[in-house]
Amino acid sequence: MAIVGHHPETGVRLVLERSRDGGPPWMYEGDAFTAEARFAMRASIDLQGAVRVTLEGCSDAALATSVGEKAKFILRAAFKHAHADGMPPPRRIVRWRGEK
Repeated sequence: MAIVGHHPETGVRLVLERSRDGGPPWMYEGDAFTAEARFAMRASIDLQGAVRVTLEGCSDAALATSVGEKAKFILRAAFKHAHADGMPPPRRIVRWRGEK
């Protein structure tokens, strides 16, 4: 089934783009989408693959933690795949992570 719109039925959908500045750290900006909301997101990945995520506009601490953890997992996986090929992390990341 095709995805229509940004908001997933469950989980979180990320749409992030890396700045054209060299890096590391590689800096990303974009949005995180849940079924009910959209949050501005900033993230960074350092040379060792450590990920830092900041959500803006999320007043629910539990939701912010959940979305942040899913985002870290997605970004860390993107870094590991690129690093294994000797490449920097992808310039654009559009991924979905469901509920467990």
